Amino acid sequence: MVKGIGVDIIEIERVKKAIQRHPQFQSRVFTTQERDYCLSKANPHLHFAVRFAAKEAILKAMGTGFRGIKWTDLEICRDELGKPFVKFFGNAPQCLKKYGISDILISLSFCHHSAIASAVAIKSGE
Repeated sequence: MVKGIGVDIIEIERVKKAIQRHPQFQSRVFTTQERDYCLSKANPHLHFAVRFAAKEAILKAMGTGFRGIKWTDLEICRDELGKPFVKFFGNAPQCLKKYGISDILISLSFCHHSAIASAVAIKSGE
């Protein structure tokens, strides 16, 4: 059963400017693995932006905002076929349990100007 859904869209240029203006932005928002992945791409700001949108969408689907969760408690990964999924660290696993969430499914996309992500929180025991 669906516990919650979340969607977020962001202008890619906004994330690019944040990275350029604030050197600590990358390490505050993204895990080491996310940074390594994004920086390996020809246009890293596209990949940073879609991960930023994914984290926002996940928090909306959870219905918690940042209560007890840091940006780096969520890591956006890809399986061997490229399907995105979330790894949870820090306080995130406890928050999922507290709110009765067993899994979060995500979808990511971007075009020239915008990145968008959607998340669906699945209720535990369903």
